Amino acid sequence: MQNTYDLALDLKNRDASRLFRHLEDAEKLLRLHPHWHVETVNKGDERGGVQARVKDHATGEHLDIHFLLIFDQAGGMILDFKDGPLKQIQFCVKNDRLTAVISADIPEAEYDKRYHLGLWLRSIREYLRLFLTRTPYTFFFRFIMDHAILKMNPSQRKISMMILRYTFLEILLILVIVIGYVLFMKP
Repeated sequence: MQNTYDLALDLKNRDASRLFRHLEDAEKLLRLHPHWHVETVNKGDERGGVQARVKDHATGEHLDIHFLLIFDQAGGMILDFKDGPLKQIQFCVKNDRLTAVISADIPEAEYDKRYHLGLWLRSIREYLRLFLTRTPYTFFFRFIMDHAILKMNPSQRKISMMILRYTFLEILLILVIVIGYVLFMKP
């Protein structure tokens, strides 16, 4: 059973193979899944064989994942899974847009419920989007993603996002108080 997903990332006049090279590190690729806490990653052979043990933060279930990371001649990237109902995820460019083709032995609803692949595909798309432009904004967020967010497990990400929101609200409240004082407390 194959399902094709348009990831809504426009790649006109872009070299997809260079873009996918940012995902060469299998641990980084696994950490992009918002629910997975990567416990161990063993990189096997030179062909890209990877064995990983992840814990799904949403269900508490441990998953053993064994896949081969392949960069094909057409400029795409393939995750070829060795065990389980999920067989392959192929990232390629169709009609100048990033597309993912998922092959599995079980229906879409079952593998999405078990692996939350929709979240993973969106996360991969957003990470790759940071490499499409070279602005200070994207450089800053690439740095934050690579050196902070992807190093955390899902519960640490939630806590740090909560702290960030509260800090933003505190700064906003301080600005309102200062502006109110300057405008309304003039002698």
